Amino acid sequence: MSNIEKSLRLWRMVALAAIVIAAVALAVSVTVALGDGEDGADDSVATEQYPPEKFLMKGAAHAEAAHKPNPNAKVESYVRPDPTLPAPPPGKIKRFTIDTAERITRVSDEKPGLRVWSFGVNGKHLTGTGGSPPIVVDQGDAVEITLKNGSGESMQVHFPHSFDTHAAEVSPQAAYKSIEPGEQLRFSFKANHPGVFMYHCGTKPVLRHVGAGMAGTMIVRPRGLPKVDRELWFTQQEFYLDKPNGDASVDKMVAKKPDVIAFNGFASQYLKRPIDVRRGERIRIWVLNAGPSLPTYFHVIGSVFDRVWSEGDARRQAQTISLGPSEGGYVELTLNREGTYPFVTHAFGDMVRGAIGALRTPNAPTESQTPPATKMPGGGMGGGDHMDEHGDMDGMDGMEDMDHGDRPMDKQDKEMDTAR
Repeated sequence: MSNIEKSLRLWRMVALAAIVIAAVALAVSVTVALGDGEDGADDSVATEQYPPEKFLMKGAAHAEAAHKPNPNAKVESYVRPDPTLPAPPPGKIKRFTIDTAERITRVSDEKPGLRVWSFGVNGKHLTGTGGSPPIVVDQGDAVEITLKNGSGESMQVHFPHSFDTHAAEVSPQAAYKSIEPGEQLRFSFKANHPGVFMYHCGTKPVLRHVGAGMAGTMIVRPRGLPKVDRELWFTQQEFYLDKPNGDASVDKMVAKKPDVIAFNGFASQYLKRPIDVRRGERIRIWVLNAGPSLPTYFHVIGSVFDRVWSEGDARRQAQTISLGPSEGGYVELTLNREGTYPFVTHAFGDMVRGAIGALRTPNAPTESQTPPATKMPGGGMGGGDHMDEHGDMDGMDGMEDMDHGDRPMDKQDKEMDTAR
């Protein structure tokens, strides 16, 4: 063997060894970036492809074709979201897999289908509504977020998306960057600050993505928070409809003219199917205004909040919690009498678009059981500062028709009677 051949053979061995060393180093770095250890989450970020991706449509032409309104497209069936606050997931590190979806659903019984862009959390989607599930952790928890931009063909994802949570202290250029369909991104942080935080897609144009539905609530429960008998969650969102079964209207978003404003993704759903509570129990309600543009003034008719916390400020004895877009907080109250207690945004022009629901005790009286002496002229039951959907002061004549079944809801003009 010549000296030249010996030199070439030596260099090949050196190159092969270098490749092996580099591969090992890459494997170690990916393991660290993905936060596989149980000692706590870090703030590193990893992006990767996940198979299969061939079903995911890429490119503007494909996306435009896929998003043409189709009046004959199948619309998701409504399923009432459970307003009970979920517990944090088990484990030392609180892991959340966030999936994106672009799906045709409804946000009101009175409106046609809408292509909603939304999130799922750990395999759960708010099917048949425009909402996204809440994320719940405790202050001090290590949190790991894995964003999958469409994990299956049923997600119908055609656009880049991202995941921005206001609860995290991270580099937004790394953790909140947009990823293409078929990609996933993972980042970690420690939930140091308590609060009711918004999460949303931050991909440009942000207004379009949030206005299409890509927003939800992340709750970081404060240390030492006293126990209560019941905890509920409400996310208020605006929805801007365009053509039936089509994407949301960007023009309406810019003009701040929503067609529907709803708690947990569907107009008036908790008015037709009220939330069961019990007389005398302590109730904590977590509220986020996901916007994207209008404020909310959350109020429970027939009650006073004896404790209110919002954006780091605590106070007592309040009638309303006022929240701008992205702001959140919680209220505590006790219902000392049997009854049906509507909750609304006290901006009535927004309430009539669907931002209304009700809490109901087991032995709540119906309109027919109300003593005549308490009735106001016109059939109301007092408290005439609460209007129906036409702006008229009226009673709650339709409350006896409420149920918890899955029958289609009555017309909205029968639902929106909201005076005490």
